Amino acid sequence: MNIYEELFDRFNYEDEYTVIPATDEEIEQFTYHCGIYGIPEVIKDELVEYFKVNNNFFNYFSCDDILIFEWYTDSECLWLGQREFWSFRCLVNEHKYTIGDASNNSFGEDYEFNTIEEMLATFFST
Repeated sequence: MNIYEELFDRFNYEDEYTVIPATDEEIEQFTYHCGIYGIPEVIKDELVEYFKVNNNFFNYFSCDDILIFEWYTDSECLWLGQREFWSFRCLVNEHKYTIGDASNNSFGEDYEFNTIEEMLATFFST
């Protein structure tokens, strides 16, 4: 079992989070958009590995949704998804995965992570 599957499985008490892998076509669209926006290869690869396991963050955007890139031009971050009032982003220049809200990229240093796994584990433990 993949680490992302383990995280969702461990914290999916009432089956509220679906874990559905992205299709090859959806991943192709995501990588295409990464190329258009100039997303660094390492970040693109990390997100593709996640999307191969789960096509979204908390049933929000599928990986081929252009809205992931909506905030990139203004704030150089990818909007990965949302859960209630929590927003999940990737700050591209800092290479951080963050938890914040609509007006904050993160709630502070304790909500800025080097990996998607760390970000998800922290969210699930709150």
